Amino acid sequence: MEKSVAEKIFDDVSRAYDKFLNFATFNKINNWQNTLIQNTPNGRYVLDIGTGTGEVVKKLHEKLSEKSFIYGIDLSFNMLKVSKSKIPYQNVLFIKADALRLPFKKNSLDNIYFSLVFRHLPKDKIIYQLKDVLKKDGYVSILEIAKPKSKLLYNFILIFADKIFRPFGRILFSKEEWDYFVESIKNSMTKEELLDFFSKNGFNLHFYESRFLGLIHIAIFKKNVEV
Repeated sequence: MEKSVAEKIFDDVSRAYDKFLNFATFNKINNWQNTLIQNTPNGRYVLDIGTGTGEVVKKLHEKLSEKSFIYGIDLSFNMLKVSKSKIPYQNVLFIKADALRLPFKKNSLDNIYFSLVFRHLPKDKIIYQLKDVLKKDGYVSILEIAKPKSKLLYNFILIFADKIFRPFGRILFSKEEWDYFVESIKNSMTKEELLDFFSKNGFNLHFYESRFLGLIHIAIFKKNVEV
């Protein structure tokens, strides 16, 4: 089966991704992920979608009981190899899987995490997966780029990423890979759009905080419906 564009890109950048992410977030990413985890009521069965190099899973393992089961899924086999090398624990399982075809039973998970992944997915499709595999009163925890209300600021961000930041990004990534990241910014949501989307789909807001001058969402939603 031919690899998807996303799978090819993340396979290629797996070794450089942690360095890039720290650089691109001015070394804030670990603090943001810790805030997301600390403010989430975590249960026994926890999934990290688009786990990448496993940083969220690593932090979850440090926080949760050994009786918990933590799963990390990703399309990229190379990313999963990096994750496995960091976190070789028995209660952690990494799976090569598509977020739109989650390999879990209905109402089987207590928590689902996304760290800089949600904007890459078609939200009208992923929400059905979340409602299917998440238990009632389970939580979805999202760390993501926020789309600013100001069109001027939004356009500045796109110009910054595409023109000013591009030479630094191209040190690590090919043109196709960098274009993929820049294009994904256009799929970001404002705070109001994000909260409204989850509210319409049967989730209550549990926690919200913005960071980085309002350009980062840290949002946690509680499922309140059976589907």
